[in-house]
Amino acid sequence: MEETSKNLTEHSYQYIKQQMEQNVLAPGARLVNRKLAAELGVSAIPVREAICRLASEGLVEHIQGSGAFVREIGREDLDELYVLRDLLESFAAGEAALYITPSQLEDLQFIINELREITASIIERKAKHTTPTQFERWVDCETEFHEILIEASRNRLLKKVIQDQRAITDVFYALRQLKHKIITPQSAEETCAGKEQILDALKKRDADLSRQIMSEQIQAGRRDVLIFMRKQERGKNAN
Repeated sequence: MEETSKNLTEHSYQYIKQQMEQNVLAPGARLVNRKLAAELGVSAIPVREAICRLASEGLVEHIQGSGAFVREIGREDLDELYVLRDLLESFAAGEAALYITPSQLEDLQFIINELREITASIIERKAKHTTPTQFERWVDCETEFHEILIEASRNRLLKKVIQDQRAITDVFYALRQLKHKIITPQSAEETCAGKEQILDALKKRDADLSRQIMSEQIQAGRRDVLIFMRKQERGKNAN
């Protein structure tokens, strides 16, 4: 019975989180227990537990007297997450240079190839940014790239700290909220080039260079995202 309850809660959690990532449940949307329970075909209890878990992870906020809402990650929140990512992932990249396996290097190359394909498609279409489908594929590739590097660092405590602090997942969750227009041909090309530099440094087992390039990549991403958010805010204020 207890195992069934855990499975229903996990299923509810994954469903709600996916709805949030796909912007079906957009930032600011109210989470109605009974409505979600009906969609899932479960009771309100696992839905309530799933919402509490999302709240503990910072993705949902409870407002007294009003209910639970999908949290809007603001510019300051994202800026702080990028600072944390830089500290943790730059170190992880340096450690990964010492321990990364040939198989993991191949996986990173495969991801870069996928990112190159998306970049080529944007340029070929003479588009200003990715399509929604390309964007989702891009963010999935980015997430996987960073997770492989953390795994390659072989530092269990570092991995736990990054998972506990949600330094990666919160950033990419926020990027999904910002939608596909954030990835331009120029930013895509710069990202691919930076990842190729990281891969080259990893192959050379150069810990200092791997750490430095990772930091530069994260700071470049931080700059581009914050500029994009400022433009969005100005657009909203103008309207």
